[in-house]
Amino acid sequence: MKHTIMIRTMTIMKPADILKAMEVTEELAERMGFLPYDCLFLRLATEEACMNAYEYCQKVQKLPFRVFWKIDEGQLMIVVKQQGGCFSITNHDTVNTGPRGRGLQLIAHIVDDVYVKQEGNNVLFCMCKCKKK
Repeated sequence: MKHTIMIRTMTIMKPADILKAMEVTEELAERMGFLPYDCLFLRLATEEACMNAYEYCQKVQKLPFRVFWKIDEGQLMIVVKQQGGCFSITNHDTVNTGPRGRGLQLIAHIVDDVYVKQEGNNVLFCMCKCKKK
């Protein structure tokens, strides 16, 4: 039987909360034994995902949103849960040189698995990184 442990959850109301979420990600990744390089990039992925959610939620007046961290058999999962509609993630090999839109592409290259799922009125943006054995 697969055993999942919920490690932490956090409510994001303001940009300072996003900094705290980045610190939680880095702390958990370090505790799991990820290399410093991976810890830094997981922190960056958390920042990108949270900033996207923050900007959207602020624009549509649906703050706050939540972040969840789970550790499951050597895998760190970071989930950003916000109110709103589903969106898609496409992994492109071409470089986006526009003023916006690089965050999701960056996240997709940092983590091992990334997906979006609709759950009622909420959308869950899930990022998973496996610790190499």
